[in-house]
Amino acid sequence: MIQLQRKYRLDSDGSEENFDPGHVKSYEQYLTLAEIPKVDGVANRIVDALVQRVGQRPLSVDDIAGDVRLTRRTLQRRLQEQSANFAQLRDSVRFHYAIKFLIDDHMSVDSVSKALDFSDRTSFTNAFKRWTGLSPSLFRKLFRDYA
Repeated sequence: MIQLQRKYRLDSDGSEENFDPGHVKSYEQYLTLAEIPKVDGVANRIVDALVQRVGQRPLSVDDIAGDVRLTRRTLQRRLQEQSANFAQLRDSVRFHYAIKFLIDDHMSVDSVSKALDFSDRTSFTNAFKRWTGLSPSLFRKLFRDYA
């Protein structure tokens, strides 16, 4: 665990973010959590299509369905047969690339938000907090030396 005793300021609006440093995982633990899922069948085709599009094209269910030559409804039905769903697969891919883009590629939070096809920075920040318990800015401050 990382030992932290001070508050960090957010880059976006300057407000202080309170967090419990005892709940911060190691960088390696976050990388493990953010691994792209190993799945079979249609779910694998969806993950592959998402990975091909990251940072280049939209990640919507309709676009991905077109890439794998299925209708949206058929894609959803096949995923359901595998006990999977599109939003979870897309979130897994986004989480993986969010860490890569923030730490390895030193991209801004706005750039990461756009690359991962979020509607805005706030949506990305909320998703990142759901995945890690930390804002993207704070995550970068804590782990920027790992690149």
